[in-house]
Amino acid sequence: MALGWPRKGADMRKIGFISLFSGAGGLDIGLEDAGFSCLYASDIDAAAHQTLVANKARDPLHLNDAVIERADVSLLTGEHILDEIGAVRGQVPLLVGGPPCQSWSSAGHQKGWLDPRGRLFDDFVRLANELDVRWLMFENVRGLLTARGPDGVPGSALGLIRTKLLDAGFQTQVSLLNAADYGIPQRRVRLVVFGYRIGDQLQFPQPSHNKAGLGKPWISMSKALEAVGALEQSEVIRPNEKLFSELCQLRPGMGVKSPGKQEATRPGGHWGYKQGAFIADTDRPARTVTANPQQDWVIDQALGIRRLCPRECATLQTFPREWIFVGKRTDQYRLIGNAVPPLLARQIGEALREHVLKSWQQSRTSVVSLQPLAPKLQAAIQYTAKEEQRNGASRRLAPNRRGIGRSEVALGSR
Repeated sequence: MALGWPRKGADMRKIGFISLFSGAGGLDIGLEDAGFSCLYASDIDAAAHQTLVANKARDPLHLNDAVIERADVSLLTGEHILDEIGAVRGQVPLLVGGPPCQSWSSAGHQKGWLDPRGRLFDDFVRLANELDVRWLMFENVRGLLTARGPDGVPGSALGLIRTKLLDAGFQTQVSLLNAADYGIPQRRVRLVVFGYRIGDQLQFPQPSHNKAGLGKPWISMSKALEAVGALEQSEVIRPNEKLFSELCQLRPGMGVKSPGKQEATRPGGHWGYKQGAFIADTDRPARTVTANPQQDWVIDQALGIRRLCPRECATLQTFPREWIFVGKRTDQYRLIGNAVPPLLARQIGEALREHVLKSWQQSRTSVVSLQPLAPKLQAAIQYTAKEEQRNGASRRLAPNRRGIGRSEVALGSR
């Protein structure tokens, strides 16, 4: 078994961690590639559990030391996890996971703490205490940064989460990372929260790529998808006749405009794009790969207009080529879209491993008050609060503007 908690003079090449809400294992793959070892992984989703078990059996590089369970986090105890992996309290230093994001996602209903899934974070904190870990880390959607807590104030949901962690003895650090800036062929922005009981702030990895092309340019979809090879006939998904006629009006990087709501400062409406009706610009990194089967379409020179298939989405997420996803096609899209890109997880993990090895002998951090968020993150919350003051009331009162036709198209990105 890999090491749980590094001891002086011990082989410190592998540091154990426990993974909750493990999904398809994207975060676990990346951390193991960075020199950690997953000792325990669990998810309540049957397809996720079967995916982890299947890959453990066939992949010699990942999950070798992991006990894998299908489990409800709200029913799990630290004692059970430690018994399963043969460890004692305080021996495993790191807890990671991805608590469900639907409660905070702009693509969902944004119920936050009113959604039972939004409160699963409490169990994450409970287990961190029962396991007595020194560090924890979780990833969530960008919307969590400005999400409203029970008081309805933008940003208060994240503040409440950080306060709960502070009460549990963890100082926290928050960062927004765009996967494209780290060599992932996808413009995926996610919030990463790092909690620490010993040591100091984590030095998150510096971006290695950029949109402007200074140094290393962003990696395009077309470049990444070269590795996929020819598709099987069963992988080719075509639009129905009505949608095909709409898509034919679009250029790459365009989507069918959805109905919007008129607002005080937006007489034309606050609109978006109709889900499942966007033609990807393959010269750029992909838009966010979602957990929904309604993925973007591509104009294939050989096959015409077709939807991105699960294998292509997994490539855009940087899963190993041999990694398999168990379940129906809808299950596969969900598992892939909900995952942390393994390549991004590896880069975070390399920084985290260096941090752990530098600070494991230090005494516990004295946590008295929260460290302030970075100015850029505070500015995003302030902007959301001002936008709510200007447009919140009119947006809630206005009906959907059905006058916007479904055939209208607009240029943009997600």
